[in-house]
Amino acid sequence: MERIVIIGSGIIGNSILYHLYELGFKGKTILIEKDEAPAQETTSLSAGAFRNIWSTEVNMKLTSFSIKKFSEAQKELGCSIGFEQRGYLFNYYKENFNKIKEFKPTLDKAGVHSELLAPEDIKKIVPGFHPEIDHLDKDVIEYFNLEPIEGALFGKDCGFLNPTALAVGYLENAKKKNPDKIEILLKTEVKKILINNGKVEGVLTDKGEKIFCDICILSAGPWSAKILEDSGVPEDLNIPVVPLKRMLFIVNPPPLEGILEIPFTIIDKGVYLKPEAMNLLIGKAKEDQKPGFDTTPEREYYEDFVNLIMQARIEGAEFCRIQRMWGGLYEHNTKDKNGIVSFHSEFENLFIATGFSGHGIMEAPAVGLSVAEKILFNEFKTIPEIKALDYKRFKENKLIVETIVI
Repeated sequence: MERIVIIGSGIIGNSILYHLYELGFKGKTILIEKDEAPAQETTSLSAGAFRNIWSTEVNMKLTSFSIKKFSEAQKELGCSIGFEQRGYLFNYYKENFNKIKEFKPTLDKAGVHSELLAPEDIKKIVPGFHPEIDHLDKDVIEYFNLEPIEGALFGKDCGFLNPTALAVGYLENAKKKNPDKIEILLKTEVKKILINNGKVEGVLTDKGEKIFCDICILSAGPWSAKILEDSGVPEDLNIPVVPLKRMLFIVNPPPLEGILEIPFTIIDKGVYLKPEAMNLLIGKAKEDQKPGFDTTPEREYYEDFVNLIMQARIEGAEFCRIQRMWGGLYEHNTKDKNGIVSFHSEFENLFIATGFSGHGIMEAPAVGLSVAEKILFNEFKTIPEIKALDYKRFKENKLIVETIVI
């Protein structure tokens, strides 16, 4: 094996590149990115947060490992990634709080550090927080189907980071150490993967250039399935990954002392808040969002829905006006909301590393290392649990369904 092509220079592709050479790869790698610079799409447009609270063992393992690597990034890569373990605060109605109380021993056993909080404890962490709903009009309660907050789960290992800084750090370190072995093609789009008799021969770019390789790694996020489709891969052999728009809103904070010190906080209906410099970052997955590549942010979605839920819970949220907003894409796995990390079962030298459904950044260090191990040693040495994310699980009906998805 002398030549590898990586499609996509987001945080996953760059982590794979970095770890290949850290583990001793001696050959050449061509990294192909359609944008002008690395990590400009899903990586840079994300909420920039991490957690290890999940319903599945594999996600707990991957994110706990990655959090440790985030904490060591300054030493390992020599760059600041804005690592801050401020925590995650999941607020629950009565039924789901009882479920999370039952689930907490599983988190404890997995080494995930968390704490159950009563409403009075939540109020100490989030200024102006109203766990009750007595102050709301009956029409508002019925329209949004609101209930009192029974309690919360606080993830102590969780927090914030700058994913673009980490992605660029991986790339610059790999290139600096291996200047003659790494070629980076920016503003270059892979039009198709060249497949012949069940084997990848190379890729065809929009420049008309054919780039041959021994192994092709597909880490193009929400564009991955489209690339396979354009390469002639039939639907039954393609990956169940679609692009889904996600919108983020930077708003001025309410006039509450300490509001910019809160953890990543999830309130009703999946609305979440996170301090962002001197403002708040707000997000909420749109439930009826149709798959597609449109990323147009919708002001009315925030003003007519998201902010109204914020007003129900947080004092002064009516003052949280939009300063700026943007849309990005999730690489949404429609089958089980988990990544695909394996060689394709029908194309022997095509490696898939995509479909992470919103937690790719959180798992990037672990995934990059694991992919490098599998390619170089044919074994997932460090985190063997990642084998559960094999492409074959879709054909074998062995789905790994993740339920704690925001």
